Amino acid sequence: MRLLKPIYYFIALAFLLLPLIGCGLLNPYKKNSEGFYEKHYYCCGPIALDQAFDAFYAKEGIVFVRDPHSREEISKVIQSRGMSLKEALTFFSKEAICITWPSEIRYVANKYGFELISKSSIDELDPKEDVAIVLVHGKFFSQQFHWIVFPTDDVKDFYGNDTVIDKVYLLKMKK
Repeated sequence: MRLLKPIYYFIALAFLLLPLIGCGLLNPYKKNSEGFYEKHYYCCGPIALDQAFDAFYAKEGIVFVRDPHSREEISKVIQSRGMSLKEALTFFSKEAICITWPSEIRYVANKYGFELISKSSIDELDPKEDVAIVLVHGKFFSQQFHWIVFPTDDVKDFYGNDTVIDKVYLLKMKK
């Protein structure tokens, strides 16, 4: 009888915590044979960096015979820095594997020869001259943060009237 009481408490606790634990615990994304999450290749951070680099080169009139970067390559650079926190967050949401932190955006830009200059507003940018990587989310209790590219994407209206601009990083070539 003494043994049953702790078992009942454990089962009750498990039922209380079950709604807090997401599908990431039971059905996580798998790593490929190289040890990378292929799902991350298709997340907004690597996509935005890839598109921003391409847009920057196009505005500068630079043409490459071979693409100097790929989304997969960019994702691998991000993942090589460490995924521990993201993997821990997948216990609550499987999609946490897609997170790209601002520090990772800066790191990758630096690695590819770019400098990111923080701007306080998108209005400081010239769509004919500038390329920027922008972090946006929807108003209120939206958990959907997204990296996008200025001027390629409609930054101010990405989530309609609910769009909030969190970070603006102007892309410049390092000197």
